[in-house]
Amino acid sequence: MSLHIREATVADEPAVSRICLLTADAGKSAEGLFKSPELPGLVYAVPYLHLAAAWRFVLVEMDNESNEKVVGYILGSSDCRAFEADAAENWWPKLQPRYPRPPESDRDQYTGAELYYLDFIAKPHTTGQEVLDVYPAFLHINILPVHQGKGWGSKMIRRAAEQVLSDGKKGLWVGIDSRNDNGRKFYKAIGFERIESKEGEYYALDAQKFVDSGRGSN
Repeated sequence: MSLHIREATVADEPAVSRICLLTADAGKSAEGLFKSPELPGLVYAVPYLHLAAAWRFVLVEMDNESNEKVVGYILGSSDCRAFEADAAENWWPKLQPRYPRPPESDRDQYTGAELYYLDFIAKPHTTGQEVLDVYPAFLHINILPVHQGKGWGSKMIRRAAEQVLSDGKKGLWVGIDSRNDNGRKFYKAIGFERIESKEGEYYALDAQKFVDSGRGSN
């Protein structure tokens, strides 16, 4: 068995969506929180496989017969505002009729997690300008637990850093769930620094500095 990183394709959608669900509860499985388990992926993962303003890579496990299994992903864009505009035109309108925001009279029939995603689809969030003033590029990364702690996170961050540098950007940021202590420790350990924002918890990485450090190169 071996692992490698490759560019993702739309054919990876089922695996990427599944990984997103298995890590959607602050890094833990959210399987019990959704009647529609595809919701987390439709917001935070799958659009990156389809939209032109995004870039996309997956971590793949290959067995002795050369069968692939996607076990992680890193997705993002080198221009957040361009991605938001792309999604506003080409992604959210497709989902809104299928996943309508529940009326107030029915909201008690949904979990808090379901309401978060349905509300998001109905009125997609935009990133605060104070975050984009640091760097316009951003990422989402998730790896199945069995492959965490083995250096693949750093390798995938390196691939993203190389991508944004090739796109002429100096760095990138990530937003995290404030309950995700392991995620926070990982980002801080590899050089991400906190961005001051009233809208959430964000961390930024100097891409050139990260690449020059040699992290994720072996």
